[in-house]
Amino acid sequence: MTSKSDSSNKDISQWVAFLPKCEVTGSGEGERPVFIKLRHPKTDKCALFLVGNDGYKIYELLALKEKYRSWFIGDTVQRDGSLRITTSVDPLFLLLPYLIKAAENGMYMTLDQLVDDKQFPQCTRLLKCCEKCDISQVSDCKGSVEFTAYRYSEDKTITWLKAKVEQVATKLEEKSIHVTGGAQSATFVRSSKGNGASKEDYMRYAVGLVGDYLQVPLAQKLAKQLGIEEKVVSPKSSEPAAKKIKLSKDLPEATEDYSKYFTEKSSKTKPSKLSAQQKGLQKVDKSGMKSISSFFRKSTK
Repeated sequence: MTSKSDSSNKDISQWVAFLPKCEVTGSGEGERPVFIKLRHPKTDKCALFLVGNDGYKIYELLALKEKYRSWFIGDTVQRDGSLRITTSVDPLFLLLPYLIKAAENGMYMTLDQLVDDKQFPQCTRLLKCCEKCDISQVSDCKGSVEFTAYRYSEDKTITWLKAKVEQVATKLEEKSIHVTGGAQSATFVRSSKGNGASKEDYMRYAVGLVGDYLQVPLAQKLAKQLGIEEKVVSPKSSEPAAKKIKLSKDLPEATEDYSKYFTEKSSKTKPSKLSAQQKGLQKVDKSGMKSISSFFRKSTK
């Protein structure tokens, strides 16, 4: 699918995106997918999302960019060669930042009161997206079916997030996705037995994926509750110990005088043994003899 944006210039800006087929085959007016701008739940910055035909499903648009790439679209060349793909997002992730912010006053609030953002007016579309979600999984509720108020609950949210992490970890293990040393598709692996990933590795990677939609403090609490600590590898410890010791003994620091080092080194080396012929030459009387270099000098008149 290609999208166009209005421009005052003759050139029309376009970009290429891969969308779910079910979201572009709707019929009738108002049943087409809609691109909207919302706050990203982790960074709080503007991000592009897609609301599906039914108005309930929501997708995040991710851009894959390369320095030298363009698209040929019809008879035109689009300079922006980035490719946008969609990934489904649980609407509750987008609702969480509003719940957490409203929890500062400790009051119960209705959804339309919670999702009120003048900077991102299109956030009101989250109201319909959340209709089919069980908001009680992340909040305490009061009221009736016709009128319900909500207040953020951290305990419920952590429980809900734990279930999410376990689901993701299970799916990663089923697909034999490599989660050690970077993600790798199982397509390039002959056998999943060579994966070498433990249950903890899958859980750690799943926490990272879920954490991409959480504010940092909440993501840290989730990792702590799951007993997963971030592995920190020091660059200094990445080299084998034996090799480091050898380098420190045999070579000086880069700031030292290398010529001095090698002079000292050569002075400490033991002299090589002379052969019998070399010892005999040393005993010969060399008085009156000319050196070989004298034969190559210019003759003096």
